[in-house]
Formats: sequence, structure tokens, C-alpha cells
Amino acid sequence: MKTKIQGGYIVAFDGKGHRIIRDSVVVYEDDKVIHVAKSYGGDVDQTIDAKGKLVCPGFINIHAVASICITHFRLDALRRGGLYVSKAYVVDGVGELDLVGEDLETSALFCFVELLKGGATTSVPITAMTPSRWEAPKEQAETLARTAGELGARAYVSHHYRSGVKYWTEDGVIRYHWDEEAGRAGLEGGLRFAEEFEGSYDDRIRTMLFPAQSGTCSAELLRETKEAASERGLMIHMHVAEGLFTEFYEIQRRHGKTPVHYLYDMGFLDPDVIVTHVLYTTLNPVTGYPKRDMRDIELLAKSGATVAHCPVIYARGGRLLQSFGQYLRMGVNMAIGTDAFPMDMIMEMRYAAIMGKVADQDPLAVTARDVFNAATLGGAKALGREDLGRLAVGAKADIVIVDLTGLHVGLIDDPIKTLVYMASQRDIETVIVDGRVVVEGGRVPGVDEEKLARKANEVNQRQKMAFVRQNPMGLSAEEVFPPSFPWNDEA
Repeated sequence: MKTKIQGGYIVAFDGKGHRIIRDSVVVYEDDKVIHVAKSYGGDVDQTIDAKGKLVCPGFINIHAVASICITHFRLDALRRGGLYVSKAYVVDGVGELDLVGEDLETSALFCFVELLKGGATTSVPITAMTPSRWEAPKEQAETLARTAGELGARAYVSHHYRSGVKYWTEDGVIRYHWDEEAGRAGLEGGLRFAEEFEGSYDDRIRTMLFPAQSGTCSAELLRETKEAASERGLMIHMHVAEGLFTEFYEIQRRHGKTPVHYLYDMGFLDPDVIVTHVLYTTLNPVTGYPKRDMRDIELLAKSGATVAHCPVIYARGGRLLQSFGQYLRMGVNMAIGTDAFPMDMIMEMRYAAIMGKVADQDPLAVTARDVFNAATLGGAKALGREDLGRLAVGAKADIVIVDLTGLHVGLIDDPIKTLVYMASQRDIETVIVDGRVVVEGGRVPGVDEEKLARKANEVNQRQKMAFVRQNPMGLSAEEVFPPSFPWNDEA
């Protein structure tokens, strides 16, 4: 089937970078783009009117916590005491925080509907685990893969595992409990998952290996992961340098090196590795290194690894990357993810640009062009896909149409700046993946979104109370999750 998208601002790829063509056309046949130009004289089966709209390549959400997206957002004024776990909890208890069964299915569906409505034609969804687990419940990755596949999304799914679990002693010192066999079993589970789902759903579902964090995986487990990935042609996705005390200083204590330096020296970092967050490096002044110490950034650039930047969740926690602009200028491949709910890639681009300017105290440090490239071409490079993140002949028909006719987005002298600084996911009208419309009129066909929202919040509220019951400090719900204003239901 041949479809023409007519009019609007077309973000076309010329072989080197994006270019904007006014009042032009994109034509795709089945799952491939076959024409991008000012006009098209051939016959088509249908036409989509995009007058006054931005037609761009689908965004690539490089890091999305999909299995718990409906609970992984409570950061505003969250008390740290609610996150502490004791050694007894780690060694003896699994707890009740893992999403399984119907609750997991609700979370997965909610997440992928959000991802698609947020413009992510491709996503890298991850699983999650209770603080005492060595690996995520096996059904999580399977449920994510099936949900994405059935909705028509494109996703790179993985199974979460580790060999060390952190806990806090009574005097507040961080320690780790290690179990190498448990970590190895998690790796084997990840490999079995990859064998079953790699290339499924018309090759829209692919897989990765996901050792949890550089601080919770032993050197032995990381080496075994790297060897297994190389043998099977799999990519690796891992949290790196996301915590100052729990990871940056901890890796230095163990190995005498920063997390980036440690991974580089062991040969772990290369173009097939995505490292998420990477907030704490020699460049970040809070780590105590000399001002503008670029050693870690140079190693990242030299390795070819991709940094998955998720600015919103850390900005809400009072932290920011030091700095997006410096990483780019040093040659690091940057991609953008949402991490937690909401899965709004436009908002993430806005935060990446604004927080990047703040980090460098320079209005030109990070531009709308930089973050748009990261959300498209950067993500495609991370995945080794020259057929994603661009509108060009031969590329996948993964397309987003954003309505720029509203008053709030009506000032357009540069549609990319308008998108990044003024729009939101509610302006995303149409999303196409592999030539199939998966968001139409801002809604996912076949999904009762209102019913799904109600079910998701029921799970959210149950999980919130489970979290409160399991905090070892005996805090109340209001103490763990302080409300914005006191509740007064009887007034």
C-alpha cells in the first residue's frame, strides 16, 4: 500500500543531516519510505493532509522503565528514608513491590500507549526489580515484548540482572551483598529471553543484554556479559555513574578508578554499548576533580559508546548532567530517553536543551537542533540502525506528525524550535511505525485510554501503599510521600 503525506514542514535527511522542506511530500510504501521531495506525480492509495503540521522521523526513546512506569515517577519532595533497605531485607525478603500478572500487563500497556503517544516509534524499554532481587521477574521482559509487538511498536527489550544488591547499615553506611551464581543465572535468563524474542513481530522486537548497574555487577559478570553479547551479536544497555555515593565513589573505592575509566579499561565500552545517565564523571564538579577535567568524556568519545540522557527525572531530583553540550563537543554520541512517566519525548528534548544551557551557563551550549538530533539520529546510531531516525528513501516508515496550528505553537519561524520549546505530546496527531498508523487523532486505535488510566492508577495506589509498608524506618505514607497540600476530604 502506497501512502502520501502532503504539505507541512517535512524534516528530510540529505545523507548527512536533517533539512526542512516546506509544503512538500513524503511517500511510503508498506514499511519503507520511497520518496521525499517537493512534489510527487505518481499514484497513491491514500493521502494524509499535513498542512500546517510538522512531519518528522519517529523519535527513539533510548531508555524507558516500562515495567513500572506507572509507579516510577514519585520524586517531588520524596523523602530519602523511604528508599532505604536493610541487610535483613536484602538477604531474607523479596517483598511485594514487583509488578506481575494483571498489574504488570496493565503497566506494560499503559507504558507503550504512552510511548507511542509521546512520539517514540522506537523505544528501549527496561524491566525493574525489588531491591532484594538479583534479577527482574522473568515474565516482565516477555510481557513487554508481547505488548509492544501487539500494539505495533518497535522496541529493544531486555532482561534486568545483577550480582550485587546494596543495602544500608544501621549507621547509614552503604554496603553490598554479593551472589555471583545469582548474577550468572540472571545473565542466562537474559540470553534465553533474547533467543526467544530476537526478531519477533516482523523484526520490530529486538533484544539486548542488561546488567543493571556498573556498581551492582561484579567485574566477572560484566566480562561474561560482554563475551556473551559479542558471541551473539547483541547490544548491551546498563546504568552507569548515576549515583555519587552508591556508584561513583564506590567504584573508586573498589578499583581506584571512576566508573567510566573502570569500564573503559576492562574493554567493556564500545559502539554496541548504551550507558544510561552518566551524571557523575571527572567533569562534574561535585565529584571533586579539577575544573573541566575531561578525562572521562574523552574515554566515552574514544570508546564509541552512547550516553542515554534522561533529563526530566534527574531535574526533578535536583540534579543535572554536566554537561550535554560538553559531551557533544567532545564527540560523545548522545541519545535521549524518558526513564519514567510521562513518556513525553518533546518534554525531554526541552529539558535537555534548557538544562544543558543552565549547566554551562551559556544560551548556545545546547540548541533545539542538538536535542532533536539526539532524539532521532543519536538514537539510531546507538542502535546501529541507518534506517531509523530519518526520513529518506529506504528508511523505515516510522513517522510522527505534529499539529502546529494551535495558538500555543502558532509562532513559527523555525518549526524545530517551536516543537522543542512550545509543543507537547498532546500536539502529536499521528504516529506511524513500519508503515502502520499506531496513533491517529492523538489516540491509539483499539485502546480505551480512559479505562486504562483508571486501572493504571489503581495499580499505582496499591504499589504506593506496599512501598510505605516496606520502608524499614516505619514512616507513614505522608512522611514517605509528602502531599503538596494537606488532604481534607471531609470539608
